[in-house]
Amino acid sequence: MSTDQKTIDWYNQNAEEYTSHVRDGGDSIYHSLYEKPAMYKLLPDLKGKRVLSLGCGSGEDSHYLKQQGAKSSVGIDISEELIKIAQQSYPECEFQTMDMEKLSFEDDSFDFVFASLALHYIEDWTRVMSEVYRVLKPAAYFLFSCNHPVHFALETIKDDEEGYIKQLSITKDKKNKISTVVGNYLNRQKIEGGESLAVTTWKKPIGEIVKESTSAGFLVADIVEPQPSETMKERSLRTYQTLQKIPYFVILKLYKPGIVE
Repeated sequence: MSTDQKTIDWYNQNAEEYTSHVRDGGDSIYHSLYEKPAMYKLLPDLKGKRVLSLGCGSGEDSHYLKQQGAKSSVGIDISEELIKIAQQSYPECEFQTMDMEKLSFEDDSFDFVFASLALHYIEDWTRVMSEVYRVLKPAAYFLFSCNHPVHFALETIKDDEEGYIKQLSITKDKKNKISTVVGNYLNRQKIEGGESLAVTTWKKPIGEIVKESTSAGFLVADIVEPQPSETMKERSLRTYQTLQKIPYFVILKLYKPGIVE
């Protein structure tokens, strides 16, 4: 199932506000002080390479990849309004409105593919994995991040003015031989955003993510559950302490086997 229309509409209607958010490191600490540093640390040598960014949004990652020496940095996104902003902001890169499940690029045409928090807008990743595998050259990497299933398996049992409680737990009543489970890790789950971020994402267990990756032909080179940067401790101690124990995102580095010509 592709990205739903509600999500596409939200990004088109809120493109400027979303761009301001991701470009403000103080406002988007989950990006600037958590996910981005971990993703960038895993980048291969990009000097002279042709790279592709899926779900590129307003183009920041494509710009960064170009700065790392990429000969050509291409970004695609399903939101036309975000692509317009990217084209205006980073003319040294190439941007196209495109569905990541239907890439209009030739086989073996990229040296590296990058996707930051983009795949989880799609329920089933079979087609996007196959497409990425097709456009990647042999002996090349696909690096992506997505929602961590442990965090999104937590179930909210309290949410009021005083605060909230989320749990993933098992309670056993030995006398009545009854178990009560709170939360849901193993099953694919639709996550609906609130009013400020009215988009749909999907949670799936690590095993399912790996299976969809390897079924396309990839080998799993690395799985990283990032730690928050020390700077986050100064910005938000509560967030820092939480992310040290319960991850919010997970990163996979996949490898397309083959011989470099």
